[in-house]
Amino acid sequence: MLKKDAFHDIDFNALYRDQCRRSSFGARAPADWDRRAEQRSRRDLTSDYNQAFLDRVNFDGLRTALDIGCGVGNLAIPLARRLRKVTAIDFSREMLRHLDAHARRAGVSNIEMLLLSWTDSWKGVPPADLVICSRALGVDDLRGALEKMNRQARKRCYVTLHAGGSYLGPDVMERLDQALEPRPDYIYAVNILYQMGIRARVDFLRSRGGVTYGSASEFLEAVRWRIGPLSTKEQKRLREFYRTLPRDEQGRAQYRHDFEWAMLGWEKK
Repeated sequence: MLKKDAFHDIDFNALYRDQCRRSSFGARAPADWDRRAEQRSRRDLTSDYNQAFLDRVNFDGLRTALDIGCGVGNLAIPLARRLRKVTAIDFSREMLRHLDAHARRAGVSNIEMLLLSWTDSWKGVPPADLVICSRALGVDDLRGALEKMNRQARKRCYVTLHAGGSYLGPDVMERLDQALEPRPDYIYAVNILYQMGIRARVDFLRSRGGVTYGSASEFLEAVRWRIGPLSTKEQKRLREFYRTLPRDEQGRAQYRHDFEWAMLGWEKK
């Protein structure tokens, strides 16, 4: 029998938790996401990220899917068009309300929506051929979440995590005085899966993030939502930057920057 190598003695879950505690980008509660639902509803369904994600999914033999952290339905709705049934879970009631409205407009009726968080009991959540978690793995116990995903899957799983620890564009970050501590990177999940006996495939996809703002105050509030209070000097620089942004037909300022996501996929053993 082979002995475990030293790699398996490293507690990557503890290292991940420590980085979460030190990060400038804190975790968000359901009420925070409730307040973001309207904005997400305006942009997420048309994001180029959606097709990039779906293009990398192996649909062979799939009839059902579980979408964890489904948001407003940017992936649940196209999955429902291809599969027999989709179970969509989110801990934000407003996100699910917008998903329901979008599904009705799209004529999709095979999505079951459940108000649940990662830490709730999933006793009533049915297993699915495909389990996905798209940009919604902001948890304290990363290993527990990955194990939960794997248990729910019959055939395969996909998860996307930020490749790089910042959720702000470089043009915004250069106007800040504070040194930001990054979020944990995707590599923690790769290493934890490896320790679980899962050799995940890793792919990278880029998306062009885009949001419109009706005022400089709205723009500043979006930055605060990510990192907390801003100094007077930071607010002044960001207001000046806001005035340089292009406007859409309604006169709203358009801010866009590139995101890179790591997409981890594995087959259920």
